[in-house]
Amino acid sequence: MLLKRLHSLTIKTFLPPFIITLFVSVFLFFLVEIVITYLDDFIGKGLKTTDLLKLFAYAWIAIIPQCIPLAVLLASIMSFGNLAENYELAAMKSSGLSLLRIMKPMLVVILMLAGLTFLFNNFILPVVHLKFTSLLYDIRQKKPTVNIREGIFYNGIENYSLRVGKKSENKDTLKDIYIYDHSAHLGNVIQMYAKTGKITTTADTSELVIILRDGNRYEEVDNGSSFSTVKKSLSQLNYKQLQVNIPLQDFKLKRTNEELFKGNEEMLNVWQLDSVVDSTKRVLQRRLENLTSQSINNFYSRTETFLKAKRNIATVGVEAFYGSLTPDQFKQATTNALNIARSAAGNIEALELNIDGEKDSLIRFLMEWHKKIVICFACIVLFFVGAPLGAIIRKGGLGMPVIVSVVFFLAYYILTEMYMQLALEGALPPFIALWMPLIIFLPISIFLTVKAAKDSVIFDLSTYYRWIGKIFKAKEIV
Repeated sequence: MLLKRLHSLTIKTFLPPFIITLFVSVFLFFLVEIVITYLDDFIGKGLKTTDLLKLFAYAWIAIIPQCIPLAVLLASIMSFGNLAENYELAAMKSSGLSLLRIMKPMLVVILMLAGLTFLFNNFILPVVHLKFTSLLYDIRQKKPTVNIREGIFYNGIENYSLRVGKKSENKDTLKDIYIYDHSAHLGNVIQMYAKTGKITTTADTSELVIILRDGNRYEEVDNGSSFSTVKKSLSQLNYKQLQVNIPLQDFKLKRTNEELFKGNEEMLNVWQLDSVVDSTKRVLQRRLENLTSQSINNFYSRTETFLKAKRNIATVGVEAFYGSLTPDQFKQATTNALNIARSAAGNIEALELNIDGEKDSLIRFLMEWHKKIVICFACIVLFFVGAPLGAIIRKGGLGMPVIVSVVFFLAYYILTEMYMQLALEGALPPFIALWMPLIIFLPISIFLTVKAAKDSVIFDLSTYYRWIGKIFKAKEIV
């Protein structure tokens, strides 16, 4: 019964900092990766609040997996630091419990969290990435909202050109309005002028409504007579009020079919990635076979023919061999040889480009496959880094644990990005590149766990001061 209470205590100590850290880290990553990165794509486009909320929700959910290792690291340091600082960890050890036995309930939680992370990465994250990518693409393609400045012709609306001389202080009244209508695709045949007016939009924002007051409308009308020297006549309309509706279909957010994005590696689960990797390998093998075939047919066989001809030249002599050709025949033979060489080089170069493209795709698919699994094991390894660190540091709260966890996580993050870049460049296989940061951190976690189990004081500066003092004293004696 007492052991269950101790297990409950350790879990309750771990969960609150984990949840808070996860929320804060997701929020910070969200600001850096989404808001700051894509801010220019959102400004001035008149997006609906619902569309922005959807995009932000998808982005928020997509960021969660990459923040879980950081939350595990910081929460484990804080929880074990609190237990050590309040001498609760020492009391547990004095009752005969080893450090690994104390860590056991939290380790079970971490294993469950790693399993849930894999399920999330495999089933939920591809759908979220698909929704986010398609919506972000549509937002980027959307035209900015109408922004008409004083004294400048605005040509952002297709088939229309607008100019406003001056706007009132509250922007609801416009003066000296010029509108050129090119919707008939016959040139500048419709012109409208007004002293004052107002601009609004329809309820569904599908049309721009301009109310013109005290103005004129001019239109050149084609009379259709082929025998008349003057084929156009001018129509003039003087009005007190005229309403002009301009369609704004290009300014509305148009949704793209999500099927177009389903082939990206981030939108696939591990089984789909396995299938795509196998098919890509088969395609790559066919490309290599085609390259071999093209090389044999367009280069090697021609070279063999040339070598046979060269042997004939050596037999009869160069002058006798070429002397039998007329200048035109020699020129034609030279031209044919150059064309054959260029054709062979072009074919081989095109095939090489296709092969390089398939290799890049294969690397991306393999990296995504390993990424979905690596992050689960990262939670476990970083837990065995954080928990011993907390027991050694013996500090809870948001001071030293935050600094130490950020340093370790930055090291892990930098290593991950560095090795991923090497994989993308083809310098390392994706398997080695994605797992190498964990391979580096694994001995660190084992070392810290052993030291914490032995109640080591590797972070106690006074210990190092004593060692340094002993060294200097030994030198003085000598």
